[in-house]
Amino acid sequence: MRIFISYSHQDKPTVDLITARLKQAGHEVWIDHLKLRPGDNISRKIHEGIGSAEAILVVVSANALRSKWMLQEFSSLALSELSKREPKIIPVLLDDSAVPSYLSNYLYLDLSRDLAGGLDKLVHSLEIVQRKEADTPRRSTEQRTDSLAGQVAALGGALKSGRLTLVCGAGVSVGAGIPVWNQLLLRLLESMIERLSKDHSLNPGNNAAEEFNNRHGASSLILGKYLKNNLGKDFGKEVRDALYSAKPTTCDLIDAIVDLSRPQRDGKPLDSIVTFNFDGLIEENLTTATILNRAIYTEAIKHDPNELPVYHVHGYLPRIGKIPDETDIVFSEDAYHSQFIDPFSWSNLIQLNKLTQNTCLFVGVSLTDPNLRRLLDVAWRKNPDKTLSHYILKKRPRFGTKDDVLDDLARLLEEQDANALGINVIWVDDYDEIPNLLRSVR
Repeated sequence: MRIFISYSHQDKPTVDLITARLKQAGHEVWIDHLKLRPGDNISRKIHEGIGSAEAILVVVSANALRSKWMLQEFSSLALSELSKREPKIIPVLLDDSAVPSYLSNYLYLDLSRDLAGGLDKLVHSLEIVQRKEADTPRRSTEQRTDSLAGQVAALGGALKSGRLTLVCGAGVSVGAGIPVWNQLLLRLLESMIERLSKDHSLNPGNNAAEEFNNRHGASSLILGKYLKNNLGKDFGKEVRDALYSAKPTTCDLIDAIVDLSRPQRDGKPLDSIVTFNFDGLIEENLTTATILNRAIYTEAIKHDPNELPVYHVHGYLPRIGKIPDETDIVFSEDAYHSQFIDPFSWSNLIQLNKLTQNTCLFVGVSLTDPNLRRLLDVAWRKNPDKTLSHYILKKRPRFGTKDDVLDDLARLLEEQDANALGINVIWVDDYDEIPNLLRSVR
């Protein structure tokens, strides 16, 4: 059987042992035959190189996962397999590193504890593949479960050591009744048009806000600038009124975040929460659960050691009370530009500190914010080990049938993108799974 081995050159001593054992069993082994050079199209080269291979061993290790080049090669190999009924890939694990999610569906072999025994299993597996036994699957949901358990265990270890930061996006508050971004903009647009109509005797007609948005739909940041310019000093109050208009309280996801935030008897507490949301639902529910916390939205605010800091890096609008004068919510184009171009802004420094010092778990975050992506890239470049230190919870793309190639492609591309930013992806089939998954980290 012709076998291609994809591996990091730092693992060459172990790969040499694998190669020798496979050749002893009568297999033809190809390694280093792609001869990739900077500027080469890695996907095309891999497609050319593995065209005649009957099996592909993907050697997963800490060394491989530290290399952007190897991650590209791994994902390109997986990409080449999307449409094949009989996949060729066999992941081989050399240490306790987490297998990338896009490889976790494949039956993989663990050589980390018993190399000789693992090699015997590998040879036996290849014999089965060669005979093409119909009752032997090459993909397995059990492996996916094992991979998830490993990811949860890694997060649990970070929590116990006091190095876990929760990063919350809009998806956290929506379930509790906070309006999604487009709804929030539309409500504020209604307020703006109503004000302009009164001040300037305009008659824009019924459903003016929706009609204006349909006709002149600008980007959300530019529309935010329109709103800020015309709502003036009432801008913050109008945003707050729109945020809390449905009288939101909590949801299962926020309850799970509260559970994760409870002090542990046998470990350190959650280090911090970083949120891009303006609302104070997390703080309200932490307080109800008698968990000491502090909302931080400027560099002047400090927290006590026994308080859980909740960093509002895009600004903070509490439900009741006076809106602090120093509150500057990142809602419009100018505010976003100010944050983006100032590398020493407190919010950028806080995010960079958590991204470089802690393990971050992203919940309800889409990874489309250019400033966040920039900070993730900076943190990755500063990471000397080049390990995938962070995790994001994402819903598995599912628009077609179970084996839809476009869904598989979307999943692989999303994970490839996250990995390039130093993030592991934890896939769920439904958003309802996320609360219990968070609780399992404790």
